[in-house]
Amino acid sequence: MKTKIYLIRHTQTTGNIEKRLMGRTDFEITPEGQKYIEKLTDRLKNIKFDKAYSSTSERAIKTIEPIAKLQGIEIEKTDKLCEMNFGIYDGWKWEDVDKVNPKIKQTQNDINEIAGIPGQESTEEVANRMYKYIRAVAIDNEGKVILMASHGVAIEAFIRKIQHEKFSENKEENSQKNTAVNIIEYDKEKDKFKVVLLNDLSHLK
Repeated sequence: MKTKIYLIRHTQTTGNIEKRLMGRTDFEITPEGQKYIEKLTDRLKNIKFDKAYSSTSERAIKTIEPIAKLQGIEIEKTDKLCEMNFGIYDGWKWEDVDKVNPKIKQTQNDINEIAGIPGQESTEEVANRMYKYIRAVAIDNEGKVILMASHGVAIEAFIRKIQHEKFSENKEENSQKNTAVNIIEYDKEKDKFKVVLLNDLSHLK
């Protein structure tokens, strides 16, 4: 039996609008972001979820909270689903990072990865912790349907790992948008993930 996981990126926040490195630092959901949540909830309201999981960030919890409440399920919170820790620049605006360390943005432009920040997690570290946790959830909930909220870099790192794809490849297709829906299936017998739906925003159209 396959486990189906609806892996959702959090909704829009002021940090998105201000172009910040939103790692472990939380920011308020915007009015537009609240509309995104309503549309996402409407899209998923008729899907029967067995369990719900989220990072410990409020922006992720609040994104799936209405769906969980509708279905009467508790959200299990874990830092294993949190965004990349951006080290000493966590929460900073990109424009301020550029002033003190322009190499960070240049590296991102070159290889589509954020690297070189003192104290940050690496992309590989994020991918590995996401993979380990999501695989464990999938095994523990074989045959069930799971709702899960996480973050842009974290989700992209996980998806690229299971698809054996570099960050430099297919940038636009994989760059997670706010409230993007990804559907992932896990086959326990084959110990393999499959991406069924990637970065879908049809509920916002």
